[in-house]
Amino acid sequence: MRILMLALVAASLAACAARPEGTGNAQGGVMDWFATNEREAFLAAQGHCQKYGRDARITQIVPRAGGSVAFECVKI
Repeated sequence: MRILMLALVAASLAACAARPEGTGNAQGGVMDWFATNEREAFLAAQGHCQKYGRDARITQIVPRAGGSVAFECVKI
């Protein structure tokens, strides 16, 4: 039972670490598709763009395993 509990905790932590904030710069970027819906993907892109004082605008979503989310950062 203890081993099972440790395995569940490790899996939960790995899932959290797998959520990228996005890679790119002040103009935008691309991240792996990890979200369960478009809202979650937007929030991750928004977190990236807010580092530059900008808002995110999703330009493309490929919502499947191995897919991606492309976004641009626009001035507020």
